[in-house]
Amino acid sequence: MQFMESLNAVLPEELLAIGGIILMLAAAWAGKAGARTINGIAVIILIAAAVLATLTGGTAFDDMIKADAFSTFARVLIYGSAAVALMMAPRWFATEEPLHPEYGVLMLLAAAGMGVMVSANNLLALYVGIELNSLAAYVLASFMRKDQRTAEAGLKYFVLGALASGMILHGMSLLYGFSG
Repeated sequence: MQFMESLNAVLPEELLAIGGIILMLAAAWAGKAGARTINGIAVIILIAAAVLATLTGGTAFDDMIKADAFSTFARVLIYGSAAVALMMAPRWFATEEPLHPEYGVLMLLAAAGMGVMVSANNLLALYVGIELNSLAAYVLASFMRKDQRTAEAGLKYFVLGALASGMILHGMSLLYGFSG
């Protein structure tokens, strides 16, 4: 019973992750022709996740995740801004290169990571949220395939992110060790 309560507390992130996986499969099947449709579905998923964030709450997974009023506000703000960014994306991509269907999927996964981060009540949950956000952000940093600067930016971001991740884990292990 406690496991089901935990799943209910993180229902918005579950929706974003499952929606991202389904849209990833749809993007592979539809190709570039379905980019606008996948982008639109991603916006609908983000809006649904924002609504779910206001309806759910509580703690999850032995108090590792805590969905209180502040984290609910932050989650709604994150999901709303990601939805606005996705709505603005087709027009911006029209000036540079065509919109790719993976963009909406990456935004969903990055938003899920940010949602976990703001709800984290434990260093381990915070780290999982940071990594989920970072993995999508590495690809988003190098998303413009025709521009060599973005490939360089993505690679540099990945190397610095890997170094920072190792340092964060080392620091967290020291904190856990010293505090018992």
